[in-house]
Amino acid sequence: MKVLRLFGIAILAGLTLAGSAAAEEQILKFKVVMIKTGGETMDVSGLKGRALGAEKHAGFAVFDDGRLAYKTVVLTLDSSGDTANYTGFSTYNFQDGDVLVVKFVGTLTPDGGGGDYEVVSGSGAYEGATGTGRFDAAENPWKDADMFEGTISVKLADR
Repeated sequence: MKVLRLFGIAILAGLTLAGSAAAEEQILKFKVVMIKTGGETMDVSGLKGRALGAEKHAGFAVFDDGRLAYKTVVLTLDSSGDTANYTGFSTYNFQDGDVLVVKFVGTLTPDGGGGDYEVVSGSGAYEGATGTGRFDAAENPWKDADMFEGTISVKLADR
């Protein structure tokens, strides 16, 4: 009987650990609408159609779980004709005060474009978090705004 109780306790402990391991990862799916709020692009002398620039963007992300986040972006870009490669940082400021910062690398094409995320920082629930993700341009009805859909797989730090 004592052996069965110990076996039962061991199983419960294992289930508890497995449950907490699963709770360490969040899949964040979202749509975001952003507008350019600043920046400058300069033509590269001697390379027709080539430009380098730095930009700021701001907007709101709506997550599948119903949460909202104010999103700010800073990026650098290297454009040639109607395509551009860019890299930068996105900061998601959630309504509850949590903050998630991701680095991104992407490409803009006439068909839309997208890129990849890497979680680099956070505070609140996201302090010490790591992870990766993906974003892609989405069709939108606004001329002066951009819309993207994305997913970030966030591994939360052990607490």
